[in-house]
Amino acid sequence: MSSNKKVNLKKVILSAAIILLTLAGVLVYALSWQGDTKDIEAVADSFKPLDGWQQTDSRVVPPRFLCFSGACPEVSKSWTIKDKITQNSVKRFIGNSSDINRNHSRCVDYDDSKVLDSCEYVGERGDYQFSIMIDYDNSTNSTEVYLFIRRKDQIYD
Repeated sequence: MSSNKKVNLKKVILSAAIILLTLAGVLVYALSWQGDTKDIEAVADSFKPLDGWQQTDSRVVPPRFLCFSGACPEVSKSWTIKDKITQNSVKRFIGNSSDINRNHSRCVDYDDSKVLDSCEYVGERGDYQFSIMIDYDNSTNSTEVYLFIRRKDQIYD
């Protein structure tokens, strides 16, 4: 009977070890899985920078099971323009201005020739929301344009 207990104890320990290793494998997979970014990158690529805009940054955060920063998927890009830009330039960059959410955007009602210092435009394109920030720096006489794209309801609700 003592021999039977030893065999059963070995089976229990072996079964527990297999279960723990399986759970550890599932956890590692869940923490390291990264999804496809084609859709969100296609949305980012639909914004067309104008001639003279120099791209200064581009980052893609893929979808994951667990988003520690809360921002996945996300695409962010930025450009520097060696001058001020106008409302018309931003409209051309956005392309389809009907995508803009007028309730959450600033500067959206400006005249097309209006020179911009600090503005924000938010809206939706496809299954994503975008935020475009314009920031003119007087000391360098340059304008920074920032584009952020996230899943719907992550920029505004």
